[in-house]
Amino acid sequence: MKRFTKSGGAMLAQQPHSGLELIPGKKYCLTRQMYLFPEQKVSAEINDYLKIGAVVTYLKSGELVEDQNVRMPWVYVRSEKQKKSNMGKGKEGWCFAHYLQTLEEE
Repeated sequence: MKRFTKSGGAMLAQQPHSGLELIPGKKYCLTRQMYLFPEQKVSAEINDYLKIGAVVTYLKSGELVEDQNVRMPWVYVRSEKQKKSNMGKGKEGWCFAHYLQTLEEE
């Protein structure tokens, strides 16, 4: 399992390193598959598994961490129900903002 380190215990208010503006209640999609964790740490316990393209609603930011020279915040999100049954179950949890992108509205 990868190791993540806290970056001075800093909390991130609105802007992650990538310049993505995080707005509470706004929907974003994932650029990679990932788990939603119950706490701000990588663990065996998960709340949900999401695939690339899954939609999540941003709720709040957490601690800033660093992995492979990339600084990113934990973000607390709600997974949105997807058309495919194996994508999103409406659960909430923590993931990394680094893998969120603005959802293109149709």
